[in-house]
Amino acid sequence: MVKRPALSDNRSWPLKHFGASGFYLTLAALFVCRLGAQARETACPVAAGNAAASYLVPGAMSDLKYRGDMTLDAYAPAGTPRRAAILIHGSQGDKSTHLTQLFEVLDRAGFAWFSINYRNLDDVRAAVNYIRCPGRFNVTGRPVLIAEDTGASLAVGVAQEAEASGLVLFGARFDREPPAPRLPLLMMHGTADEESPPGSVEALCRSWPACLFFPVAGGIHNLENWHPDQWQWKEELAAWLRGDQRGLWKDIAYSRPGGRDLRMDAFVPEGAGPFPAVVIAHGGGWEAGDKVTYVSPLFGPLARAGFAWFSIDYRLTPYVRNAEQLEDLRAAIRYVRSHAARFHVDPNRIAILGESASGQMVAQVASETCRGCAVQAVVSFYGVYDFTQWAGDAANRPMLDRIFGLWDEEILKRYSPLFHVRRSMPPLLLLQGTKDELYAGTLAYADQLKKLGARYELILLEGAPHGMENWAGHTEWEFYQQRLVAWLKATLREGN
Repeated sequence: MVKRPALSDNRSWPLKHFGASGFYLTLAALFVCRLGAQARETACPVAAGNAAASYLVPGAMSDLKYRGDMTLDAYAPAGTPRRAAILIHGSQGDKSTHLTQLFEVLDRAGFAWFSINYRNLDDVRAAVNYIRCPGRFNVTGRPVLIAEDTGASLAVGVAQEAEASGLVLFGARFDREPPAPRLPLLMMHGTADEESPPGSVEALCRSWPACLFFPVAGGIHNLENWHPDQWQWKEELAAWLRGDQRGLWKDIAYSRPGGRDLRMDAFVPEGAGPFPAVVIAHGGGWEAGDKVTYVSPLFGPLARAGFAWFSIDYRLTPYVRNAEQLEDLRAAIRYVRSHAARFHVDPNRIAILGESASGQMVAQVASETCRGCAVQAVVSFYGVYDFTQWAGDAANRPMLDRIFGLWDEEILKRYSPLFHVRRSMPPLLLLQGTKDELYAGTLAYADQLKKLGARYELILLEGAPHGMENWAGHTEWEFYQQRLVAWLKATLREGN
């Protein structure tokens, strides 16, 4: 990601160029500016738009008049003030058409947004001043300007006086070459754009400082016509906007099988990194749950111990089979590895963690060669390791039908980790309650690991039932969190 130019570069500029008298003149000018700012603060009542008329985003305000009959839509929710993104449409449509896909992306990135109607550059200037007027909206810091098509010229033209912190341009089209913006710039452009050929736009971007060009393979001119398999731009934009943000990142699309977003939540610790990482898959019998279900007791202990973690959604049965679920887990690992720098993660210190149904998934993935998704540690809570033992009970057959479709004993063996243990597997940590019906299966799997010389550790919780959510509030079982963290630290230590 392009680094922002240092704001401190020109702090000594007045004294250097004008001497002492210039310095005092500058102080006087700053005082006058401050008086002007105070005057603006008293002249900027909170905007009172029509929230009921917004049919796109709950809580957004529609048709705020900022200059004559010119209007904008605004989304600046209550709570912690957000940075602002100002959206400028191109030669077609208006504030509620061509850039609407950005609304959700900006919200997920933690931004307020303002989409404007305009006639000319003066209108855009007036809209920026209206939005930036102190106290009017619940925003903070310097805005980002986002534009598409011919709106790019307007965004570049107003960026400096708007004191923008960055520019994002989609399908930029310029009548003439604009002056180089002196701020971070992200240009997203379809490689099949015939209205604004990508070659010349990319060359322009390369000639500008702090400009990053992101080609959208096969994309045409208008971003609203880009296909789901081209929607990686949404994650790239959100990451660019977040910058070096730490803490919790919500709803990152890591894969789009069949055009459907599969999302993960991520936690990125403070500090330099790179950090060891844990990719977490929830349980739920292969048919239930999501990225915040069942596994939530792990988030705090891992975060406090300095781990980056990634809790994933994956496709559920009966809509897919177990093979597709395993592919989703592999896709999540590949995503974390390929974006290791973005998340300050060490790609050579990654663990996968599952529980119950996903215990089978992480153990199975670890037992097979995985191109681009190798991991260095595996944690399985009360997993399922042998499906063949279920085949003889007629009551279990509907479940096996759901998980595998048409199946026979060979299929069950194919997806049973018990039959795929190898000495070269990454180290495994097994955690199991002794009052869980899966207890015997875990002991059998541990025996097989021991027999074949695989590295593993087994932690038993005496009297604990199935499900870590059922362990909460029981002090006699809470030790598992400390043991988990200690094992991960030892296994994923640098140079291990």
